[in-house]
Amino acid sequence: MESNYLELSPPLFRRLDDRELTRIHDASLHILSRIGVTVDCAEALELLDGAGADVSNPKRVLIPGDVVERAIETAPNTVVLHKRDGTPFVELSGNRCYFGGTPDQPDILDPRDGKRRPCTIADVAANARLIDALPNITWSFTSEWAGYPQGLPAVLAGKISFMIQLENSDKPLGSSIANVQNLKDQIEVCSLVAGGTEELRRRPFFFGSVEPISPLVHGRDALEKSLLIAEHGLPNVVYSMPMAGATAPATFAGTLAVMNAELLSHCTIMQLKREGAPMIYGAMPNIIDMKTTIFPYGSPELNLLVGAATELAHHYGLPMLGTAGCTDAKVMGLQAGIEAMSQCMSSALFGANMVHDVGLMDHATMISPELMVLTDEIIRMTGVMLRRLEVDDETLALDLIDKLGPGGSYLAEDHTFDHFRSFWSPEILDRSMGVKPRSAGKAVHSEELLRDKTLKILTDHTPKPLEEGLLSEIKKMEKSWFERLGLNHAYPE
Repeated sequence: MESNYLELSPPLFRRLDDRELTRIHDASLHILSRIGVTVDCAEALELLDGAGADVSNPKRVLIPGDVVERAIETAPNTVVLHKRDGTPFVELSGNRCYFGGTPDQPDILDPRDGKRRPCTIADVAANARLIDALPNITWSFTSEWAGYPQGLPAVLAGKISFMIQLENSDKPLGSSIANVQNLKDQIEVCSLVAGGTEELRRRPFFFGSVEPISPLVHGRDALEKSLLIAEHGLPNVVYSMPMAGATAPATFAGTLAVMNAELLSHCTIMQLKREGAPMIYGAMPNIIDMKTTIFPYGSPELNLLVGAATELAHHYGLPMLGTAGCTDAKVMGLQAGIEAMSQCMSSALFGANMVHDVGLMDHATMISPELMVLTDEIIRMTGVMLRRLEVDDETLALDLIDKLGPGGSYLAEDHTFDHFRSFWSPEILDRSMGVKPRSAGKAVHSEELLRDKTLKILTDHTPKPLEEGLLSEIKKMEKSWFERLGLNHAYPE
């Protein structure tokens, strides 16, 4: 594996003990077998019926606990995501923690002038190159369902964003997928890049993403997409976003039980379609802000609940998707830094495997290139705090301590020369000597260093290109999407 990741060696940071995890699991099985979930998909109902579920009322489908537990056993414990060229890059297992960015949102906070404006095609391409350049952002995710970037029909915009990311980065790429047809189109493109559908299944650089509707509803669109992804044997992130006090009980254990029931029932349907279909257990349980009714990305409760959900995923041996590096702030500043730092540390301590939403601001309505760069630095800092301390003869250095004795200086010693390069050094945090009063110097602000680094990457980085003939074939596919809608094949300005 080539990519950077964080891993906290045991013991893990835990908020739930084994007894509490079992109680939440049992509560979720009770919900599924006694209360039921809505399943709005004929094929899913047929699969569940064949497995012994009671589908007589699609609004309250009852799934026996043994059916659910068989599905958990057949879902893979490890998912490996590859680079565009098929090189293994991200191993989702254990406590390995990888972070991912998003290049498209309705708006962008422009690093050139610090102003908010609509996100354009050019911004998506620039952000994709930024993600490609940042060493600690190891995968990318497009918000296709929302119809970004601006200037294209919603049904087409997300696919074009996907294509732009595919062209501007060779890192693993996920998509929230607007509809089944878009999913088919994306699988066709990715199969061409991979060298065929079987090669894409064996070495996936693409993963899908769907959401249940809290509380306890599996919509037709999400299930049809999941069934198609499972049929192809591709990784699929299934993530639930219940809001305590709105779409789930205001008590956190109840929120987790509802969330878990949604994810386990969706996993069951996927495994009934294709045993061994790779599913990533995704969870963003949170509170509702009662003053504004928003889903607060910066809330400490989100960190706590995503951490608890991570423990549930580990309990089942499933890879986990969480969130970090995002903020409710509208500008870069104190709030953005505090919220991003707390999220990254929490994700690493709990051991979430995929951590998405890096760079999102204002309740996930705006993307900030600077926040992505800042979070890349935060991830580096977090990695230092998770290191194991090596204790051996070399690191204890008793001979050197004896040689120098009390009052000695270690600065010029070979031992220091051999080891000081492991010290962490910031790139966008200021450690310069302070400017004295009445001196000619000017204090350097971290905000300036951050902006300079962001703009330099956006200007200088060139991603690994797609092979010319392959790019031409992909563009032909893209042209057919425009023609399907009666449009000329042209990007908006």
